[in-house]
Amino acid sequence: MGRPNKAHTATANRIAYRYGAEMNTDAEDGEIDIRADGFSIAVETTATLEQSVRRWSEHDQPIYVAVTNREALGEALRLVADTRVGVMDPQGIIVKEAAPP
Repeated sequence: MGRPNKAHTATANRIAYRYGAEMNTDAEDGEIDIRADGFSIAVETTATLEQSVRRWSEHDQPIYVAVTNREALGEALRLVADTRVGVMDPQGIIVKEAAPP
C-alpha cells in the first residue's frame, strides 16, 4: 500500500467534484476514496483493480470502482461481471450500475 499517484488523485478530485461528494484525503490504495450520497467510490489504477473488486464485492452499500484511464474499462467490466460492484470511467460517468446490497 502506498500513496495515490497523480492519475489517481486527479481522477478522485474530478469525480468528487462531479458528485458534490466528500473525498477521503487520507485514503491509501485499497480504501474508499469518495463517499457520495448513498454510494461509495474506490478510484483504482490498473495495478489495483483486481484486488479492489475482490475487496468491495461484499460492501454494505452500493459501490463503484472508477478507473483512472479508459483503457482499463474493459478489464474492470470483466472483473465486476458477477458482482454487485459498479464501474465508472475516469470522468465519473457510470458504465455499469452498482447493485444494492
